[in-house]
Amino acid sequence: MLEQVIINSIEFARNSESLHGDVQVKSLDRLRDLLFSDDGALEYALTGRHNEDGKLFLACIIKGVLQLRCQRCLGALAYPVRLDSELELVENDPDLSAENDLADAIKADPNLDVLALVEDEVLLDLPMAPMHAPDACQACENFGQPKTVKQNAFSALAALKTQDSKKI
Repeated sequence: MLEQVIINSIEFARNSESLHGDVQVKSLDRLRDLLFSDDGALEYALTGRHNEDGKLFLACIIKGVLQLRCQRCLGALAYPVRLDSELELVENDPDLSAENDLADAIKADPNLDVLALVEDEVLLDLPMAPMHAPDACQACENFGQPKTVKQNAFSALAALKTQDSKKI
């Protein structure tokens, strides 16, 4: 079960607080189902800030390596996680951040679970179909070799027909 690290996101950002730590991958239940192996840990750092307009932000940095499953060969694929996102805290806006479509936004929460936020950010970063590079994938090892060409049945029949016509 995932331990909880709870912060008041509004006060955290207003006071420009920071928090860092690490979380074991095996404790991230939603992420664990997508992995080849749940070994390892992810490091995270969360920093709050506000701008001149009074908008509140959380900067989230996550680093580590996940063992994903290659969708070609179904083997282990080391996937480096290097996330650096800035999330705008929005209190009562149903569209979250309608005025700035380029900013990521989350609902301001007096009981924000930091590790759930870390897991959400990693899940959003994962590729839909992780795969090794073709030259590193076990399933692709024969791609670079010439393939044997099978003779078309109709061309074989045509060759027989021309041989028979020469005999007549």
